Amino acid sequence: MEKDRIVMSYDKDADTVYISFGKPRKAVSEEIDPYVIVRRDPKTKEMVGITITNFSKYFETKKRLSIETPAS
Repeated sequence: MEKDRIVMSYDKDADTVYISFGKPRKAVSEEIDPYVIVRRDPKTKEMVGITITNFSKYFETKKRLSIETPAS
C-alpha cells in the first residue's frame, strides 16, 4: 500500500466518503460491512482504497473511523 499518499473526498449528495491509497488504479470491491467497501488490486490483493456509504449514519453509529479489513 502506498502509505505516503492518501486522497480522501466526500460526496455530500451521496453521503459517501472515498479514500484512495496512492494513484487510482483498477480494483475489485469487497463489502466488509453494510457501509464499508474495501477496494483491492485484483492481482496483488493489496488494499488500494475504502468507500464508506451512508457516512453520516456510519459515523454517528461508530463515533470514530476504525476499520479492520480481513487479511488478503
